[in-house]
Amino acid sequence: MTTIIGVDFSGAEEDRNTWITLGHLNDNGKLLLDVVHPIRRADLYDLLSTIPTPAVVALDFPFGVPGKFAAHLCGNNPPADMPDLWDAVAGMDADQFSDARNQFVADHGEPTRAGDARHFPESYSPLHRVNPNMLPMTYQGITLLHRWHQNHPQRWHVPPLEPTAQPEETVTLLELMPGAFLRSLDLPYNGYKRGANALQLRERILTGLSAASRVRLPNLHTVRMGCRANDDCLDAVVAATAAAAWAQDAQRFRHPTAGELAEARLEGWIYVPALPPSPQRPH
Repeated sequence: MTTIIGVDFSGAEEDRNTWITLGHLNDNGKLLLDVVHPIRRADLYDLLSTIPTPAVVALDFPFGVPGKFAAHLCGNNPPADMPDLWDAVAGMDADQFSDARNQFVADHGEPTRAGDARHFPESYSPLHRVNPNMLPMTYQGITLLHRWHQNHPQRWHVPPLEPTAQPEETVTLLELMPGAFLRSLDLPYNGYKRGANALQLRERILTGLSAASRVRLPNLHTVRMGCRANDDCLDAVVAATAAAAWAQDAQRFRHPTAGELAEARLEGWIYVPALPPSPQRPH
């Protein structure tokens, strides 16, 4: 049995808009959803530090920043990978991180990460500040990753970094974007959060999620009303489904090529299934 968690993360100061879905993938290949509810970031830290392994956790915040900004943060000691970057960010408070961003953007604009530019050109830079404001999510998420990495170094596998423990002893932390995951499944990925057709689009997602993801969801009905009422709840369920799909077959997902690997180990990498392109699926 594999512990599965999907997280719709918020970096907002009031800390009341992060949602999690907690479930387990049983030996029959069914994802059973146990709870879906809001959680504070401190409680998320504690939860992931103690959940049974093996586990897969899909988190929807940037695990890194564009390489040029990472070098700007680290001065004379350019980071080699995400843990180096996390160390640098953890040495700053939120205002210092924001000031560093402002200084960099004044000269360089808001670059996207290399993998996002190639595969998700519609995505925002982690340095973007206006509608949506990505900066608090980026800062708070990276500082959480640093705490987990510092305090429990053998517990985590953060692809595409190399694992540090046996799979049965590991919590895999997977960077995910729910909209990109839905898009890879040919499900509605735009307009389901707000707008005149949001409820109909959410219903289409819920109706098609199991078959499109190849993850059996026998008790999805227990959270259906909550997902229809709240898009954060739905994103947490979508993230959990993605985590279960990874646990079933990680090779279904697009991984960095040899030429992309060094950048991805520093900047982070959004994982979604790599399905064959079709006339209906942009690629």
